[in-house]
Amino acid sequence: MNFTPYRDYAAAGRRFLLLLTIPLLVPGCLFAQQKPMRLWFDQPAYQPREFTYQAREFTNPFHFEKKGWFEALPVGNGRLGAMVFGGVVRERIQLNESSLWDGYRRDAANPLSAKHLPEVQRLMFAGENDAAERLAETSMNGIPPRIYPYQSLGDLFIEPLDAPEDTLYTGYRRWLSLDSAVAVTQFRRGGVTYRREVFAAHPSDVIVVRFSCDKPKGLNLRVRLTRERDAVMTAAPGKLRGILMQGRVDRPHEGTGQPAGMQFSATVGARSATGRISVSKAGIMTVRDAGDLVLYIVAATSYHHKNPAQACRKTLRKAVRRPVAALYGAHLADYRSLYDRVRIGLSDASNPDELPQDRRLKRVAEGDFQDPYLSELLFQYGRYLLIASSRQGGLPANLQGIWNQKMNPPWSSDYHLNINLQMNYMAAETVNLAECALPLFSLIDSLALHGRHTAQVMYNARGWVAHHLTDVFWRTAPADGVVGLWPMGSGWLTRHLYDHYLYSGDTVFLRRRAFPVMQEAARFYLDFLVPVPAGLPLAGKLVTNPSHSPENAFQKADGKQYQFTYGATMDMQIIQELFTHCLQAIAVLSESGRPYEPELKAELEKALANLAPVQVSPRSGILQEWMEDYGEPEIGHRHISHLYGLFPANLITAATPGLYDAARKSLARRLAGNPNAATEEAGNRYKSYGSYLDGKSFGGWQSVWISMMWLRLGEAAEAYKHHQYQLKYGMRPNFFGQAYQLDGTYGSSMVVAEMLLQSGAGALDLLPALPAAWPSGFVSGLRGQGGFAVDVKWEGGQLTEASIRSGNGGECRLRVGRPVRILSNGREVPVVRAGTGEIVFATQKGGVYTVGTL
Repeated sequence: MNFTPYRDYAAAGRRFLLLLTIPLLVPGCLFAQQKPMRLWFDQPAYQPREFTYQAREFTNPFHFEKKGWFEALPVGNGRLGAMVFGGVVRERIQLNESSLWDGYRRDAANPLSAKHLPEVQRLMFAGENDAAERLAETSMNGIPPRIYPYQSLGDLFIEPLDAPEDTLYTGYRRWLSLDSAVAVTQFRRGGVTYRREVFAAHPSDVIVVRFSCDKPKGLNLRVRLTRERDAVMTAAPGKLRGILMQGRVDRPHEGTGQPAGMQFSATVGARSATGRISVSKAGIMTVRDAGDLVLYIVAATSYHHKNPAQACRKTLRKAVRRPVAALYGAHLADYRSLYDRVRIGLSDASNPDELPQDRRLKRVAEGDFQDPYLSELLFQYGRYLLIASSRQGGLPANLQGIWNQKMNPPWSSDYHLNINLQMNYMAAETVNLAECALPLFSLIDSLALHGRHTAQVMYNARGWVAHHLTDVFWRTAPADGVVGLWPMGSGWLTRHLYDHYLYSGDTVFLRRRAFPVMQEAARFYLDFLVPVPAGLPLAGKLVTNPSHSPENAFQKADGKQYQFTYGATMDMQIIQELFTHCLQAIAVLSESGRPYEPELKAELEKALANLAPVQVSPRSGILQEWMEDYGEPEIGHRHISHLYGLFPANLITAATPGLYDAARKSLARRLAGNPNAATEEAGNRYKSYGSYLDGKSFGGWQSVWISMMWLRLGEAAEAYKHHQYQLKYGMRPNFFGQAYQLDGTYGSSMVVAEMLLQSGAGALDLLPALPAAWPSGFVSGLRGQGGFAVDVKWEGGQLTEASIRSGNGGECRLRVGRPVRILSNGREVPVVRAGTGEIVFATQKGGVYTVGTL
């Protein structure tokens, strides 16, 4: 089973990314050195006295323990992941392989859908929302109605052979170095200093665990590999001592009853220059009298390999032939080629060694303490996680990246397409990790391929469609009941492809990869849109039907509440953006006398002119979330979907003042919430999962989204406030989200980046929203649209110096808050000062331009 259907593009993909990034790699050398970036602790992550898979964190998908998992440190190479607990008497290293999912490939398109769609639409327009929902529930849901989850590979336990009489230890410290992608544990016990280092090497595709101690024969250990179910452990065959895990996910085929689940295998090999290693038939490894030890962990599944165990043996043989120092050197060079592109410093005064990570976060959470180092660290941690969980040729990062300890994790640890997956990748281009978005592009390619069938069978439409979630088997049909009948996932995903073009200027990528997917997504919506019937508001305008504004509800004049509707504002904005991007791409790809896709262009222009417009409520002045000015059962609802046009799209800007003002009022109203919700909203039809109140957000993806919206509204203080709420309420000690999700962590990199550089409005805007808490600092290596790399330095809240490197040449438009001049090779560059306050100047490909203050 091959994940990427368009294999002929692989070589071209490597070419375009190589060309894209090479001129942009080296951060400016004019700025200060970045401080060491590390999460460190002075205590091990919690482990129960007796480990059992019967504990609540394993039996209940939505039980989130307060310690343990949220204290462990993640490493990953894009495919293999490990969570390192840093134990003293017993070490636990939880393991993942990104393709190990329950389930199998199947056609989930409902053959009844296309037949009943017209009646669902008629009922909806007739105001019979519940009748429409009942019919859609029985005829338009995917078959089966739900997906199966991403699963844990297993757990590696390392324990002393003899239970120690003295469990006291001193000098304990563990840390994750973001500068080297290594998790280290070090302590002293019984007069001996012990050290463990764990890294996940992408070049060799192996996780390495290196042990050392300062006492000869001081390592006497038992090593076990366990899995909750569906696996057997034995001694690995061959000369190298090792543990072999083999298994198959217990998932029978619903049609035949035959085993259809994923096959998987893992091997833990061991080497020591000084000790003796043996492995029992049951797969228990014993290490005696060693002063050194190296474990090599490999894993594979039938998703990529016909014989996973054989694939493991091949990978392991290659790895053990090389010295550990060589494996580490290759790992470090590979990792730093990505990580070192961007450096940041937000305060000279902050000290990385001041407090352990948990106490550092607690200080912020329990008061109003401002800690710029945590913002620096979170920014780079989001970049670190993306490198560790999303590499070329692999799968994209899911709800939990690649780190999951459960057989049945919350929300299946799947790919949610109604903000979560998009937030994982929203920073990739800006923070100079374009290659890490390749797995997302491959997923989009696969969804486009399989979504054609769903579009035709379920909607009798051209093009392709995806709904609100998917898995590694490329499900494109609705899931999770009628709430999943939201065919907008495909439209939202395509903006990542177009964003890559905007940042890179690569017309080859646009023509060969992005536009084919974009135009087929647009063709689906051209067929799916229907005119509003006569007698209803906006009669004759094109709308989606059926429709949702994700997870929110509205109240009609008669007091009845619904979620199922037509023409939700978010739908219309996603379609408007996609059609606009397609028309822009057609203009770029057209040549004199050779128009590109003229028939599609005409279709898009006609439909775009007739789309139902975004509306402002005459009652409240806010942006309407629905086609009609309905009531709001939950004023502080956590989703703010109708502001999609503000962010991530650029449809609502200062250039559209009426909508811009309405968006501002909408955001303020949603965040203010309802102080009387406990009584006034108690009888709501739909359950609330947390409402905003008093202007506060509560971390995770919500705080990221809100910060980004305030940034687009030019409100630096508000954006920073919600970044602080992220640190206060959204981040566990290891910077994981409260519900295991990592979208808020990945997305926080974008929040910090856009406080320092924005480029979505057609110009490089330097320090557009610098928080007062960061009066002096620097950032280097950020990327802006148009192929520019930008370094910025500031003092006293004001720009002092900047450097712009042009990857493509062409015009650079610059927005800066003080008078500046532009220099290249020591000579002043002619500029045009536009009436918009922008500075415009010509650039040469590869040229470096210094922005100096006057």
